[in-house]
Amino acid sequence: MIQTLRNIVIESNTKNGRRFDLFIQSLILLSLISFSLETFPNLDSKSKELLRLFEIISVSIFSIEYLLRILLTKNPLSYIFSFFGIIDLLAILP
Repeated sequence: MIQTLRNIVIESNTKNGRRFDLFIQSLILLSLISFSLETFPNLDSKSKELLRLFEIISVSIFSIEYLLRILLTKNPLSYIFSFFGIIDLLAILP
């Protein structure tokens, strides 16, 4: 099971790994669009609520991805202090 998760989350040269990467990249793009939409001054409360819910869900997914990468990487400290590890952490901290 651990190897299967590693193939999905860590490896981008497998079919499921590419799908996972595409999912995360799409979620990043949607999060940026959502964040931009939140800045509209005349946004109704229902839209603000939906955007907020989307933000909570996406940050939760990014947090789970970050933790999985730490747990599944053969050398967790190398990931944590890598460029992508720091970017991932900065993305979920705020």
